[in-house]
Amino acid sequence: MASSFVHVHLVALRYFGETVRTGSMRQAAEHLNVAASAVNRQILKLEDQLQCKLFDRRAEGVRLTAAGEVLYNYILRLERDLDRAISQIDDLRGLRRGHVKIACEDGLGRDYLPPLLSQFHKDHPGITYSVEIASALDILTQVADGAIDIGIAMAPPRNPDVSIIAQAAMPMGVVVAPDSPLAGRQSVRLRDLAGETVILAKDGTGGGASYYEQLGFAQPHTRFMQTNAPDFITNLVKAGLGVGIRSPIGIMGDIEDRKICFVPIGDTTLEAPTLSLYAKPHRALPMAAATLLERLKDALPEFRDRVHAAGRCPLVIDPQREVAPA
Repeated sequence: MASSFVHVHLVALRYFGETVRTGSMRQAAEHLNVAASAVNRQILKLEDQLQCKLFDRRAEGVRLTAAGEVLYNYILRLERDLDRAISQIDDLRGLRRGHVKIACEDGLGRDYLPPLLSQFHKDHPGITYSVEIASALDILTQVADGAIDIGIAMAPPRNPDVSIIAQAAMPMGVVVAPDSPLAGRQSVRLRDLAGETVILAKDGTGGGASYYEQLGFAQPHTRFMQTNAPDFITNLVKAGLGVGIRSPIGIMGDIEDRKICFVPIGDTTLEAPTLSLYAKPHRALPMAAATLLERLKDALPEFRDRVHAAGRCPLVIDPQREVAPA
């Protein structure tokens, strides 16, 4: 078996991996721009060489067998090893080439990341990027698994397999329509939301989940709506369905244009959420990713100041809440 495995063709492995990712040989063929029969032929060749079935073929697609799972996990490791080898070669070229994999929440992908990537691209035009928009919990998982180089998220639960490279406290507040009685306030307390329908994020999303328990304690008869998408909070507020609790991140343009109003929450007992940069501990990042991570870390204080200014929030910094590079 070992000797036959050495002769497995890389094209066959590529076709096999794409079939797993798409769930069918037909879709894999479309992605690869080849005939479906060519994909099937390569997979049959693999099964013949390895002397076992890799897929259970069904009318709706294919499903991995136990042997197929083993082979696919090997391919994933092979791809990661190849990425590392290419990255190390790119390092020798002095950032003339390279690829950085990033995951961030939607609002951060709107207000924080694009201008920084734009400047980094001007400085290093040969670097390419993949950016995945995901929930904070998914971002931590991807960092821990080594699937991405850099994670950027608001206050998700800690993960022992993930390091916080830097973080900064961000304001939370109430998002209301411009004609709301709350819109002209300098700040609000949770008790001021009596009688309102409060829209806020679910646990592990957008940094606002801890406010659910606090609101329930302060206003036991408060009506709640929850969502896993912080930006949807603003859409619901604009639709007149209630008032939202969230960070200004992701709606800074709307706030500045007065399309929506952000009123800081003034309860001093509530802990401000943090915007954090994440990486996998004890993993040597490729040069391009390590350099970009330093750029993101250096830009964090200025972005923090912009967010506080957009939210008309007094800037109170607790140095214990901001972490130096690991």
